[in-house]
Amino acid sequence: MCRRKRLEYRAFWGEIIMELEAIQAFKMLNNLKNKGFITLLSLMAEDLSPIETDISGGENFRLTYTLYNPVLKEFKEIQTIVNAEMRSVSTLFKSAKYDEMEIYDLFGIKFKNHPKLDRIFLDKNFVGHPLRNNYKMPETQTKKGY
Repeated sequence: MCRRKRLEYRAFWGEIIMELEAIQAFKMLNNLKNKGFITLLSLMAEDLSPIETDISGGENFRLTYTLYNPVLKEFKEIQTIVNAEMRSVSTLFKSAKYDEMEIYDLFGIKFKNHPKLDRIFLDKNFVGHPLRNNYKMPETQTKKGY
């Protein structure tokens, strides 16, 4: 079954917001950088899955990239829905390197072609990703005395 490509375009307080599929999002980010949107202000993630479901099936995460063009003084926001993997934009925007590491650490979204995707906040032995809606802390990770 062929799935239609989704594209939504809207403006909010002068900020252009585009919702694209993951492959289109990377191409659009590259295109926008070539058109002067050289600053990645933020990269955010949101878990869209219901709390009681297993995260292994379907598209569950929204990634939001906010770009700025200092010459035009214009913002653009690119949103994409991903399962648990997205192509890294750290080759386009150096600041994305740590944002992607943070998102991997807390949400478990893997960024393909990232130079060093590793945990930066949580211990290497920490099990799971705590900002996922269905995360349940194992008893072995509970700290006593707090």
